[in-house]
Amino acid sequence: MIAQIKRNNWSRFCKKFNITNQLRNATVSVKHEGGNEVEINQNSPFLGISIAKKGRLIDAVDLFTGQYDPEKLTEPVVSVKQPVKMVLEKDNDDKDNRLTVESKDGTMAQVILCGEKVADQRKVFVEKVAYSMYEQRGFTSGGDVDDWLEAERRIREIELQLVQ
Repeated sequence: MIAQIKRNNWSRFCKKFNITNQLRNATVSVKHEGGNEVEINQNSPFLGISIAKKGRLIDAVDLFTGQYDPEKLTEPVVSVKQPVKMVLEKDNDDKDNRLTVESKDGTMAQVILCGEKVADQRKVFVEKVAYSMYEQRGFTSGGDVDDWLEAERRIREIELQLVQ
């Protein structure tokens, strides 16, 4: 099933979509008008989509997937400027399969979701972010628990930000 999301429902749709799909594996790609499709992030944990506004106008739709650099967790992997269309494709089991966002200039960004939402995916994501923190500390020992707790805190913060 394919459905175009009405523009006046985008904010509500994003929250519901994020709640349903956070931490499912996702591939994000972008295709510019007349160009080739480029994968931006492959098999990463999906964190969410958000609407960026300038005043009352929708300026962009931001797509977030898990980036293991703790300093980049709150940065979108793709920002679709001047979005005009949002289309959701569901599979035969009525699960979200693909979300496409199209911009005024014809650029299209896609989030392709695969697999189920499983608790272990969160643990693996936290583990990779904590390891990045360990790397940034120059591989000095003694801070593993602090790294883990800080990674959990940062991930939880972005998850909550995208569902509220």
